[in-house]
Amino acid sequence: MITINDFIEKGFMITWTLLKIGFDGSTQYYKQLSGKDIINYSINKIENGDETLEVLLLASTNESCDGEISKLLQVLSNAENTSIDIELRKWRAIYVYSYLLEIQDDYIQGLVELGDIWAKLDFPNDSPHVFQGRKNKITPEEYYTQENYKKLLEIHKKWLEEEIIDLRKSDGQNNIGETDSN
Repeated sequence: MITINDFIEKGFMITWTLLKIGFDGSTQYYKQLSGKDIINYSINKIENGDETLEVLLLASTNESCDGEISKLLQVLSNAENTSIDIELRKWRAIYVYSYLLEIQDDYIQGLVELGDIWAKLDFPNDSPHVFQGRKNKITPEEYYTQENYKKLLEIHKKWLEEEIIDLRKSDGQNNIGETDSN
């Protein structure tokens, strides 16, 4: 399960839109954040001086009131100047990162798992993954090798590193630690 802290650790700015995606889920990411996560985040915002009415209401909402939490997140999300595309890319980066941490050492299983990551994400155009036989003439004998697996893992790691840097720049920050907005 992905947590708010995963985004903070990667140096991403936490936005209400990001939280709304994680709370409501999306076509690619099922609900990852709980009412308790959102309430705790809101309490932290209040402790840091945020007195926005919706933040106060979120902090005092019962964690089982999903509809109310979602509605308040939507109001807060609408009030910020945030790109939904950027926030979805943050979710994608954290999703890929979390799966790369758990990927198998066995090259055949690892290649299958790399493919599964991108299949779940509906094969985005900027995916670093090369699928055997998808828009190429790579044979199974060429694809399912230890060497190809190591090469693809390195490509994925480099892509993820560059994606995280780009997303931080999109947030208007360059350093880990500048992780809060509103």
